[in-house]
Amino acid sequence: MFFINLINNKKIKFKIIFLFVIILILPLTVLTIISLNRTYTVAENNINRDLTHATKLFRDSLEDLIDSLKLRAKTLVDFEIDSLAINDFPAKETLPIFESELIKSDLDYIALVEDRSYAKLQVGKLANETLRHIIFPAICHSSLGVNIYVINDEPWIFASAMVTKVKTTRPQHLVFAQKIKNTFADKLKGITDAEYSIYYNNKKLITTQMDVYARRKTGNIVDKPELDKGEFLLQGKPYSFIHDKALPNRISDDIKLEIALPNSSYSELGNKMQLDFLIFGALGLLLALITGTILSMNIAKPINELAESTSKVSSGDMEISNTINREDEIGILSKNFTEMVKNIKEEKEQKESRMKELNTLFEISNAVNLFTNSEELLKFILSHAIEILQAERGSIMLLDDQTDELVIKVATGGRYRAISSNPIKLGAGVCGKVAFDGIGIICNEGFKDSRFKNFGSIMPVEDINSLICAPLKFKEGTIGVINIVNKKNNQLFNKNDLSLLTLIGSQAAVTIENNKLYELSITDGMTHLFVHRYFQARLSEELLRARRYGLNLSLIMIDIDNFKKFNDTYGHQTGDLVIQKVASCIKETVRTAIDIPCRYGGEEMCIILPETKSEEAFMTAERVRKNIASLSVTHSSGELHITVSIGVASYPLHAKDKESLIKASDKAMYDSKQAGKNQTTIASEIASS
Repeated sequence: MFFINLINNKKIKFKIIFLFVIILILPLTVLTIISLNRTYTVAENNINRDLTHATKLFRDSLEDLIDSLKLRAKTLVDFEIDSLAINDFPAKETLPIFESELIKSDLDYIALVEDRSYAKLQVGKLANETLRHIIFPAICHSSLGVNIYVINDEPWIFASAMVTKVKTTRPQHLVFAQKIKNTFADKLKGITDAEYSIYYNNKKLITTQMDVYARRKTGNIVDKPELDKGEFLLQGKPYSFIHDKALPNRISDDIKLEIALPNSSYSELGNKMQLDFLIFGALGLLLALITGTILSMNIAKPINELAESTSKVSSGDMEISNTINREDEIGILSKNFTEMVKNIKEEKEQKESRMKELNTLFEISNAVNLFTNSEELLKFILSHAIEILQAERGSIMLLDDQTDELVIKVATGGRYRAISSNPIKLGAGVCGKVAFDGIGIICNEGFKDSRFKNFGSIMPVEDINSLICAPLKFKEGTIGVINIVNKKNNQLFNKNDLSLLTLIGSQAAVTIENNKLYELSITDGMTHLFVHRYFQARLSEELLRARRYGLNLSLIMIDIDNFKKFNDTYGHQTGDLVIQKVASCIKETVRTAIDIPCRYGGEEMCIILPETKSEEAFMTAERVRKNIASLSVTHSSGELHITVSIGVASYPLHAKDKESLIKASDKAMYDSKQAGKNQTTIASEIASS
């Protein structure tokens, strides 16, 4: 009736009110509903996407932790514990290994479990009745197992590996246990802004949630534990949460996780927009008689522009150029929206930068398993850094432990292979200063920078337009630097580039040190050949590969002739020098990165030759023998000449398994000794004689 009266009324001002209501207020109301609905939809999609991402990160981290524990248990069994099984695991030899592994792997408990029921030997603090009656029978059920158990309201990861070389019929298992620390998910919280909790029987065992006193909110779940998802308040701030299995099909279903994220800023924007439009609508109706015509011209257009901007943002386009410069609610809304989009864009760029860093670290970490040669691995890291930073070339320099000088280890990119041919002292030039201070430097003036020094470069330094240098830091020290030269398209290096390069440098430093430790563990200190344990492992591996793919495999056994005479007559130092010279000659003769030279024991050495027939192995053995025969050792009594006796055997021609292959090559070597020494014998020749 009110609208009919307005239409029939002859006064124009009432018709303006009617037109204002019908033409402006009604479309504005519809537009508001659409805009708010889009905002709430984006908010819901955003929170669901972030929850999914946060959940995946947590599960990946937890899965990496349990897989790492299982792998360490298996590694310790294969390389150390199996060898003690013959003597029934003597405590004075076994317990020190356990104690060392406990510290090295940051474990809380290690036990040797017999008959899946009791700990025969154990180290670490974990006394609980459930070990014998529940955990040991379950975790030792298979040859290699892993699971999470709750003990005294604390989550523990248990991993077991069966010891195969035992004399008794009772099964023996090595059991590792590591308590999941309360700080486990803190780093993930810093990345995703999510709150993580692991709970069991509706009780939070570990959590990142804090109360107002900065204490972790462990204990019973009071926020709707029966729901799979919902909302709760944390310190007065609304959070959306999901409840789900911690690792489906991997660990016990009773252990669950809770992921919570603060509600999206889109929800707050929707509430603010709703309030703004309600206020505007009420004022518009009250002032329709006076401002109807003006408002009809000044509201629809900016609202449409704002709606278009929200649509662009909801579709992923963050480039908003039309800012409404007004002092009313629409202007405030536009400014707030523009500022919000700017913040979202910056946050997106930060997340993309962080993901770029994480992807870089992930690729470098994966590369550690692909390269056995440390120099090739460093080349991969350097090439990756050059590509990521969009530069022309670069180098990695390591600190010489003896001279405290930087020496180029690898260099790649551009037309040149090295930046400097001379060692660089700490504190000298850009890279020397970075190595001394442990702080990266951006040098966008290139060779014109006052800190830049030319240390006898074999390349023209005038083409160095920009340089960024980051330290390779390991623990508290710096072991080298990584240099990246000339950002492409005449761009300049920035702080994000330095941050990323520093991160790559840290990963490279860890890789370098780990590689050093690994090489020390498998290399004989005197000869720099592979140790006997590594020989046994690689021979088994190559024999398995040869059997699987129908390949040939040869083994060369080498023994130094009259070695006892060298020791007895000329002294052990001369004997050691003879061994070193023979080992060096072997390494120089065999195929790099293909053949596997090892020290078998004492003065005996051996070479594993993959995919090699006996005739080819004989030719290699002869080259080794002749090269060694040309060696001599200088002594006060004169030049001492060296000869060796060699035996060659091949799979499958002379042997069907590892033991018979070693025995055949050893027997062939013994026949060379019997036949007058300084010669090579093939096992087949012995068999036919």
